[in-house]
Amino acid sequence: MKSSPPQKQGTIASQNSQNTATISVASTNSISRGGSSGQHTGTSSYATSTNIWAKLLGGNESVWDGLSGREDVYDDPDEGLDENNDLISTKSRYEDEGICGTAPLKLCCLSTWYETRHFFRTLWKHPVIILVSLAVFGLVCGLGMWAVESERESYVKDRMDTAKFVARETADYFANEFRRSMVPLYALREAIQYSGYFDALPDLIGNYPANLQAENVAILGGDMTQRNITGICDQPEVLDNWKSMVTKISDEHDLNGLIFRYRLWPKNVACLEFKGGNAMMDSGMDASESPHPFWSQVVIDIQVDNWEGLHVFGPFQAELPFGVADVFCTHIPLWTSTTGENAFKDVVNVQGTPVQNVWGFTMLYLNWSEMKKRSNMYERFEDVNMEFELFREEEPRLGDVGPKGLPTKEMTKLAWSEQADKLNESNSVEIKTESLHGIWINRVGVVGDSGWNPEWWPAAVASVVVGAFILMVLTAMTMVKSYLHKDLVKRMLPKQAIRKLQRGQTVVEKYNIVTVFFADIVGYTGAAGSMRPAQVMKMLNELYTELDKLAEKHQVYKVETVGNQYMVVAGAPHRVTGRVGAQRVALFALDAINFVSKYQTKEGDKILIRAGMASGPTVAGVVGQAMPRYCFFGETVDYASKMESTSKKMKIQVSEMTYRLLLDCVNLKFVMTKRMEGGIAGVEIKGKGQQITFWIEKASPCERCFELATGSFALVPCGHIMCAACNEKYKMFPCPTCRCKVDDRVEWKGKPTKIVDESVEVEHAPHFDEEAGLTSEQVL
Repeated sequence: MKSSPPQKQGTIASQNSQNTATISVASTNSISRGGSSGQHTGTSSYATSTNIWAKLLGGNESVWDGLSGREDVYDDPDEGLDENNDLISTKSRYEDEGICGTAPLKLCCLSTWYETRHFFRTLWKHPVIILVSLAVFGLVCGLGMWAVESERESYVKDRMDTAKFVARETADYFANEFRRSMVPLYALREAIQYSGYFDALPDLIGNYPANLQAENVAILGGDMTQRNITGICDQPEVLDNWKSMVTKISDEHDLNGLIFRYRLWPKNVACLEFKGGNAMMDSGMDASESPHPFWSQVVIDIQVDNWEGLHVFGPFQAELPFGVADVFCTHIPLWTSTTGENAFKDVVNVQGTPVQNVWGFTMLYLNWSEMKKRSNMYERFEDVNMEFELFREEEPRLGDVGPKGLPTKEMTKLAWSEQADKLNESNSVEIKTESLHGIWINRVGVVGDSGWNPEWWPAAVASVVVGAFILMVLTAMTMVKSYLHKDLVKRMLPKQAIRKLQRGQTVVEKYNIVTVFFADIVGYTGAAGSMRPAQVMKMLNELYTELDKLAEKHQVYKVETVGNQYMVVAGAPHRVTGRVGAQRVALFALDAINFVSKYQTKEGDKILIRAGMASGPTVAGVVGQAMPRYCFFGETVDYASKMESTSKKMKIQVSEMTYRLLLDCVNLKFVMTKRMEGGIAGVEIKGKGQQITFWIEKASPCERCFELATGSFALVPCGHIMCAACNEKYKMFPCPTCRCKVDDRVEWKGKPTKIVDESVEVEHAPHFDEEAGLTSEQVL
């Protein structure tokens, strides 16, 4: 860095700070809150921007700073080559500059950070990308969830249909098998009534208390009254007939293994039984007189209360030769047809109630465990990965205990799987089936956290959301790339030119009146020759970047930058009236001169420019196909260029046509003076002779705004002066002169002071509002 650079002749010179008791007014009549002492490096909003390359090449310096500090940039290309004409090892240079080691990782991280930040900035700049991406997310997520939900509903329906089918099939199987198992009992009843083998047994046993052997004999589940049936029920003929009858019935119905015991109760006394293929005498228990809760309830049900159909009880556990099994016991009453005087012989006192024509009853025992085993129900439900529970709808009516003294409420469950207790209304279905044992309900379902839902459902939902999110991000990235491309093309070409080029058309447009502006750096050739190319590029980049911002603010179209020459137009490609176009370019020119007057390089050098403007008809278009550029052609363009080349440093020279257009502006007043050289008006233009031209000095909303009067206002931060009337008129608007946003309006409370082009002496040191903190010493 140069602390005191030498002055370049007429162009780039160091700026010395001076404290004077004057109000320095720039060509745009601008006032800033900065102090008069100290160097100004640009407008209040200007700051040298940094980017990723600045961080890589030199900390907080810009990319051009990094390049300008390198002595080897743009040096002799033959230097640094070895004998094989190859570049010197890049590794050694990186080692010298400290870029090796973690530099690749740092570069990757910084690049990722830059791309991410740029991505979100683009999203913020174009909200439509966010809306479209969210719409894509919603659409994909909605369609995906619809597909997943449809598949889930289909799966659940199939599973529930399967459960219903298996439940109904299983329940129907047991109902049918149960019904088939009870057929032998009906056959046995018919055989006993019509065979005549056992007609004498009721008379031989007699009514209570005949053949009484003992009372209140303790057995499982209660006490019994025992009758002596020896010599009656153990007669060989009786036993042979009983065995023959039961064996024949059992063989005919192929129920061996299911029906394992038959019993005959003449006069409700346990007389005969058949089990294990043997006929034998029973216990002699008198069910009509025994206080046993189960057997007393059985005879009451079938003989006193006239039970309809078979009287079935169970299942309950019984000890069998091969182990303990669940069994059912079924009872059916036997009646006599005795009438007349002998009818009173068949009256039996059933638990205190006389019942006529009672012969007794017969019963059988069904091995329920064997029936469940033969059904393969457990394997069937295991194959479909379901749990089940088969139970009876009605509760038993036989008191509190069964024949073995077990609680009857436990006997409502007929069969169940291991995890049947986890079944509920939400994860199971119920199928009802009528049976000889009443209404059977088969509950079948799926246990687990997902219930009927498939196991893949949560993963599928998550996949849909993640997939939709990925598509949303990809859509956003694609649109960001597209908008970046569009923004880049729009900055290079006008919209109408882009549309024509996309259609393959030739871009040629004629404009009746535009205002063209040219500016270049005074003494650029000599200054550039003493600077390294990187320094020149850095300087021009910083300068023209700020001019680009001013062009955008004043709504003028930047055409191109060739070397140190800067060109803008108004009235094209966006057509406006001649007055509006001239006003926009003039305000841009004043703002540009004001900025350059404050700008200086980091080495402390100042830059001086000259500018020229001309108005008239032009033709614009794109020439060629490679590297398309929107160019302007015509006499007006040449004239504006000559206005610039014949202008003076930090001056804006305009043609007579532009002068007249500016005079016609309604909302702004321009101070313009005719150019005089040696008493001759105008300037000599090659090919046109002596031409009348004008200098633009400054602009304000009205003539009163050119002076500091009591009640005037200084706008912050631009510093332009506005009279009280104009301040009220533009109170809700930006500054009409430079289009800057107004942060504050400071009222002038000093004496009226005429503002001239350069400065004015202040004798009484007038001051602004002290509460606002702005004094006359802060006026530029």
